[in-house]
Amino acid sequence: MPDRYARMLDLAVEVMSTEAPEAVWPLLTDELLAALDGELIVVKEVPWTREQGDVVIRSPRRPSEVGVGGDSVQAHIRSGYPFIDRYGAGADWAPQSAARVVGARTWQNSPTADALRQAFGTRHVFGLPLPSSGPHVSGFLVHRAGGDFSRHDERYAARVQPLLKAATAHRSLLTALRASTGSERRRQANHALAVPLTPRETNVLHLLATGLTAEVIGRRLGISPRTVHKHLNALYRKLGAADRLSAVLRAQDAGLLPVSAGPSGAAPDSGPVNSRSR
Repeated sequence: MPDRYARMLDLAVEVMSTEAPEAVWPLLTDELLAALDGELIVVKEVPWTREQGDVVIRSPRRPSEVGVGGDSVQAHIRSGYPFIDRYGAGADWAPQSAARVVGARTWQNSPTADALRQAFGTRHVFGLPLPSSGPHVSGFLVHRAGGDFSRHDERYAARVQPLLKAATAHRSLLTALRASTGSERRRQANHALAVPLTPRETNVLHLLATGLTAEVIGRRLGISPRTVHKHLNALYRKLGAADRLSAVLRAQDAGLLPVSAGPSGAAPDSGPVNSRSR
């Protein structure tokens, strides 16, 4: 345990010095899986309902084999059984396995355990919550195919709990800062134009940068090609551009598009595409 704790401490220090929120989970979850001899880990950062909420699963041991499962499996994961009754109802944040929370027989015969066995081939789940004063319980669910998690695992998890909480809080801060900075840059870039782009013109600009034709852009946005061309003419005028390429380059210079964006020459779609916001 001392060596593993020291390793997690080093990682927590490394996380606190990073400015990239996407670097946090790989560092923490890979070490948790190694220390707890887990097969995969579910990260719970935001509130879930049984029907909604991104289920993030990491498994360095078998990255090509593990998906998030079907809707039924995700619903079981989001339900939080049996941990939600333990961590959501009181102040006891001690890490523990599902079998210890409700009893080995009750857990193994539960619909949740059955769904997880079929989806991932795992038999035991270990809850490692991040203590919080609010109603939302966040943390990690470590899955294991072999025997149940031990008291040794519980002691290790309890020791690294404060480190994980601090690292996760830092990640949340970085994510919020990046979102705020990105929004402000877009606002400043749009304000810098003599006449700001409308929301529809911005949509057309982003699709234009992927190399889509006016007909395909129209299908994506549910408007006619003629209307798309009207938006393109307005874009060219506001950006001071004469064609598609110069419009994209000027938009990149103004910060309205990422530098990596550019006409790709992508083939047109064969049908409409439904867009979904997350």
